[in-house]
Amino acid sequence: MKKLFLIIFLFSLSWKVGFAQGDFTRIYHPIINSAELAIVDTNYYEALDYYKAAFDNVKKPFAKDYYNAAICAAMLGKMNTVFDYLEKIVEKGYPSDSLKKDIFFHYVADTCKAWGKFEQQMRLVKPDINWEVRDSLNTFYNLITKVPYTPLTAELRTFYKENTKKIQDSVFVQNGKTGKKEVFTQVVSPDSLTYYYLKMPEKLIKQLDSLRKINDLKGTNNMLLAFQKTLDLIEIYGFPDETMVGLTGFDSGYLTRYRNRVFFQHSFNTSILDRNLAISILGSSSFTYVKDFSPILIQAIRDGKLAPHQISRVGNITLQTNNSNSNKAPDFYSMGKVNVLQYRLDENLNCENKLLQGKNDKKFWKKEQFPFYSEAEINEKRLDIGLETLTDAYKKAFFKAHPRVFIINGGTYQSELAYVSSCDILEKMLKESMLVR
Repeated sequence: MKKLFLIIFLFSLSWKVGFAQGDFTRIYHPIINSAELAIVDTNYYEALDYYKAAFDNVKKPFAKDYYNAAICAAMLGKMNTVFDYLEKIVEKGYPSDSLKKDIFFHYVADTCKAWGKFEQQMRLVKPDINWEVRDSLNTFYNLITKVPYTPLTAELRTFYKENTKKIQDSVFVQNGKTGKKEVFTQVVSPDSLTYYYLKMPEKLIKQLDSLRKINDLKGTNNMLLAFQKTLDLIEIYGFPDETMVGLTGFDSGYLTRYRNRVFFQHSFNTSILDRNLAISILGSSSFTYVKDFSPILIQAIRDGKLAPHQISRVGNITLQTNNSNSNKAPDFYSMGKVNVLQYRLDENLNCENKLLQGKNDKKFWKKEQFPFYSEAEINEKRLDIGLETLTDAYKKAFFKAHPRVFIINGGTYQSELAYVSSCDILEKMLKESMLVR
């Protein structure tokens, strides 16, 4: 507890003296990391204290952190604090009707007498969103997600009709009117002819390849246009964060479609509370663009407009000072991954190694290899952008290996299963792995 008060005092002092001039990587994210590690240790009192300290240091905390803090407060029976934090995420665009459906808060709603009144109040909250920027971003996103279409040539359409029984029968069910025969009106794309590719005359194959090249060029041009338009918008308005365009920034139609196709409310919450539309556009189209836009993202992180973990969701981000691809630096920001190596031994196998005794189904945690940089060097770069150290990232990975109600960024994990019939083989596999647990 003394450590907690010391950290809070130091960060509060740094805020008062203008340390880092409001840099979230110094006055916010390190405290949030401490809060998340307290959650990992199931110390919700300490986690809530950390969250309060972080929220006091900045004007616009992230909705994800309000959500986690609200869960901690609920576990401690502090309902006024719960309502305060949940109201903050509704103000940022979280659907108020989803609170009672939440994987965690639906239990709270069923047992708290004040919930009904709170829910009525939340329906009156209107998020203050820049709809012009939001609509523009949705237009750019639709541009990169819409599949380009180029009509088939007359010869290809004829070939398709002659080789498709459905076309020959001219039967198509529309508008739920079963059994009604109508003219087939399906849009036919070059991909529709993939099955018949080897049967085509060379002349038609060339036509089909030309159409595919045209569609590929359209897709690339759409990516480049959306990418550049998004950068232009950022230059005018600043980085579009969840306060400016609402949580995720996606239009209501997207949210409704996503909500209808997920099975767990937690998946819905992760998408709403921990996603950014600008990052979705830049990340999807960055592989077609060679411009280094990492300074824009890093500045957005320092300004509190983007969570540091979001930067790892941008596919081809350039993070080196040298333009040579041969000297490209590793992605320090996406590190913290562990593989859960699950080795299943034969039932009758009895290994002399004590580490392998007791069960025929063992799990080992393997971390990444660091060929060019030491862990200290990697941690220095990660801390500079507000990320946790690799050790903390691994702790979060262990935590997330089991279903949780909290939304915790940081380390990730991937499970692998291998059947092993020899103790020697298993020992060799373990020696070649960098195990962390």
